[in-house]
Order: sequence, then C-alpha cells, then structure tokens
Amino acid sequence: MAVQRLRKDEGTRLREVRLRALRDAPYAFSSWLEREAEYSPDMWEDRAAQSDAGEAGAVFVAIENGRCLGMAGGYFGDEDRDVAILWGMWVDPRARRRGLGRELVNAVVAWARDCGARRLELSVTDSEPSRPAAALYRGLGFVETGKQEQLASDSSLVAVAMSRSL
Repeated sequence: MAVQRLRKDEGTRLREVRLRALRDAPYAFSSWLEREAEYSPDMWEDRAAQSDAGEAGAVFVAIENGRCLGMAGGYFGDEDRDVAILWGMWVDPRARRRGLGRELVNAVVAWARDCGARRLELSVTDSEPSRPAAALYRGLGFVETGKQEQLASDSSLVAVAMSRSL
C-alpha cells in the first residue's frame, strides 16, 4: 500500500476514485454523484494537474496493486494561508480498519504544514455512517469548533466543523 500525491495526467484516476466515493458514501460529501459524473475529462485533468503543480492544493491517493483504495485532498480557502481545508476523505469499504484513513489524513497534514498552514479544518456529517470518520479525526487531534451547516447535497444532514493545530 502506498499513499502518493496525485500527479498531472492522472485525471482519470481521480475521477474513478472520486465517483466511487460519492457512490459509496453520498452522506459524507457536499457534492453528489450525478453532478460530478458530468464533469468533463479536462476538468479532472485540471484538478490532477493542480495537485501536482504546487502549494495551492493537493490530492493524495492510496494505491494497492494498481487500484485506488482511498483519497484525501487539501486546499487553501480564499487568501488565508494559515488555514488549510481537508476535503474528499474516503476509504474503500474493503480497505477500512487498516490504518489507511490515518495515512491519508497525515499526508494532507504534512502537505499543509509544509505549505505554512498553522491549522487544518474539515467537516464531517453528523450521521451514524460517519461516526467512524469522526472518531478517526478526534484520534488525530481534531476537535469540534461549534460550527455546523446543512450539507449542500442533502439538507437533511448536518456537517460539523472540526479543526486542529499543525
């Protein structure tokens, strides 16, 4: 198992793992499968190239025997370079409970720290299927900030903000 930063020309890989994530855990993301399935191949290639290009954002994938078993990304919002955002965290159900989620989050933490961020933020839905993810984040030092918002993809779900210092 290897966790690696997504490189340019890996847009197809990003699309495949992201759509699997949205299909498997629609309750966990602010976007939805039908929306992202319509994105053009160029959009996926652009996202992969941005991951490879520098400090604006990065996507990490976990690869085993040529297959993506998980992903997590990081980016900087607006102009605040002190705060990075963790997004798109997902691990294939067949690969869970092997420490892969921890490795992916730690890859984003290292990227954010190397880019000068002082804090990493994320959102996790307040739902039964998301409890293991929330426990993982707490175990990695994230704490709830008190902020909550409805999930854009499903207004019946609430996303809880979490944060940790780097």
